[in-house]
Amino acid sequence: MNEKLKKLDPGKLDRIINSALEEFGRNSYEKASTNNIVKNAGISKGLLFHYFKSKRGLYDYLEKFVFQKMVDVILEETDFDETDIFSRIKQIAIIKMGVLARYPGIETFSKAIYNEKSLAEIKKMIEEIVPDIYGQIYVKNIDTSRFKDGLDFEKTIKIIQWTIEKYGEEQMDWAKKTGTDLDYSKIVSGIDPYMDILRRAFCKKGEM
Repeated sequence: MNEKLKKLDPGKLDRIINSALEEFGRNSYEKASTNNIVKNAGISKGLLFHYFKSKRGLYDYLEKFVFQKMVDVILEETDFDETDIFSRIKQIAIIKMGVLARYPGIETFSKAIYNEKSLAEIKKMIEEIVPDIYGQIYVKNIDTSRFKDGLDFEKTIKIIQWTIEKYGEEQMDWAKKTGTDLDYSKIVSGIDPYMDILRRAFCKKGEM
């Protein structure tokens, strides 16, 4: 199936993926309609099944896609020479927003997955796709000496990550509601005040 998809026009593939993500995300697997998927993607049902064989085949592809795509883009675009965790997380948050802007249905579909599967099942699935994803993205080449003594590094990272990602989600929600494009320069500058607060909370004096 992947070999066939490589030959498919990228724009058409994106339309299929976005249409399918929205349909499966808004409905259960059983209630989701392939008729709606092909209609919104502007393709024939025959073409859909040529590439994905079946409704189940399409769904299984999407389950892997939502995690694999996000991770692939993060690993490709993140500057891992950056040793400051705040700058690293800021980079990753902006990259994620870019992926969600291209595939807006990822958010809805991901929530559906979390409702249908246990956290253990999801963790196992992610680990099978990208082993040690946490270490690859958030720990690799990070200078931990800047943090105050006694801090739990993993929990500190999560607090920073949650803060920045929540800010990003709010900006994306605002863009959807107002029908405006994401202004990444504005988003980046808007993150900085939160970063300054987090730096003062977690970093040693002189390391902020």
